[in-house]
Amino acid sequence: STGEPKGVEVTHRSAMNTVADICERFGVGATDRVLAVSALDFDLSVFDLFGPLSVGGSVVLVADEDRREAAAWVELADRQAVTVWNSVPALLDMALLAGQHRPGWAARLRLALVSGDWVGLDLPGRLHEQSPDCRLVALGGATEAAIWSNAYEVEQLPAHWPSVPYGFPLRNQMFRVVDGRGRDCPDWVAGELWIGGTGVARGYRGDPARTAAQFVTVDGVR
Repeated sequence: STGEPKGVEVTHRSAMNTVADICERFGVGATDRVLAVSALDFDLSVFDLFGPLSVGGSVVLVADEDRREAAAWVELADRQAVTVWNSVPALLDMALLAGQHRPGWAARLRLALVSGDWVGLDLPGRLHEQSPDCRLVALGGATEAAIWSNAYEVEQLPAHWPSVPYGFPLRNQMFRVVDGRGRDCPDWVAGELWIGGTGVARGYRGDPARTAAQFVTVDGVR
């Protein structure tokens, strides 16, 4: 889960709603090769595996001894012609640093998905220096809502923007910004972010009290 570790029950339907949307939205298909750099106990690994495999693509596995070795990821991505990268921003940052010593490693990289943390404003430019044609997509959401709930393709960022935008809801998902009483906030007013729709999990495993407190139904939508 997002925050304090706790088991979350996510249905296959919810997970595949996210996976299918990302694959269709960004054209992930049978010719793509995804580097599975995230650990299997991290929710990004759900897309690493079921994203490419659901469309006939390939998964490139990282050896256990290389999990913390960015130079090994870069070498593997180059040798295996990886086309899709999916990780937290920090791991892509590490790969770009290591990639400075292996020119051309990202020549076939066409899509980079980053999520789970702030996306640095310098990351798009650094990525395009090593992979000019790669699309960079920032994603967000909560583990309680099936990997991701929103996406923002990072292109030219205005100089006055302080950060990469959080993005727009994925298919069959929705967002609300609400006040302490669950009422929608006006535009530009800060509040609590609620996620709703198909991606929302059943709840917390073996914890009905926490589930009742955190998962609500409003106008028939969970």
